Amino acid sequence: MSEQAPRPTRRQERRSQTVQEIKTLALQQVSAGGPDAVTLSGIVREMAMSPAALYRYFASRDALLADLVVDAYDDFADSVLDGASDRSDAGRHLVDVLNAARDWALANPNAYRLIFQTGIGSGQELAPERTIPAASRSMTTIVEAIAAVAEAEAEAEAGSPSAIETETVAHTEPALDTALQAWAERSQLAQYPRSVLLLGLTAWTRLHGIMSLELGGHLPATGIDAGLLYAAEVASIREQAERAGRRAG
Repeated sequence: MSEQAPRPTRRQERRSQTVQEIKTLALQQVSAGGPDAVTLSGIVREMAMSPAALYRYFASRDALLADLVVDAYDDFADSVLDGASDRSDAGRHLVDVLNAARDWALANPNAYRLIFQTGIGSGQELAPERTIPAASRSMTTIVEAIAAVAEAEAEAEAGSPSAIETETVAHTEPALDTALQAWAERSQLAQYPRSVLLLGLTAWTRLHGIMSLELGGHLPATGIDAGLLYAAEVASIREQAERAGRRAG
């Protein structure tokens, strides 16, 4: 029998509650004016606590922002994985993964804006040793799902398992191929063929375009339902993954 984790003390519970309150207020500041609007002094005033007391929880504004970014990426990746746990059908799994991404964005608009619509979430400016691994989890899930569709289609086409060839998509500029390979190595995705990696990246940019426009309130002016547009893009991505597999099969 596994031992139960010790119950948090009242002091630990209060600390956890205070940290969560600080993060909630910081996200509200992000919503109002972006990451630049996050100020510890504003949070101190809102919580009626002293600056010295707040520094016991976060040593600096950057430390607070880094925590927010990592929390958001982890929650996003967890939600995508939880929403697409059934892997028995590769095509259905890919659709579930991509739909779960939009579901999370709509449920967490402030966190989405922080990590995907600001430089803070890029991992280049703030605590890269923490933010980049956190950000990679969701992309890895998408690439894995695309690869599974292509592999399943290749197996069905050839009658036996087959590796996906790297030349199953249009030729790209050598500079893009070099950058793609470097990104794959940094993200620990180098085991996947170029076709899967490129589709993973382009799918991500296409879907983020729709999600960003939807959250920004720009799509209603077109008269087009964002959900229908997103579903069409997801179907197109699934078809491209299947086509890559058929070419390799």
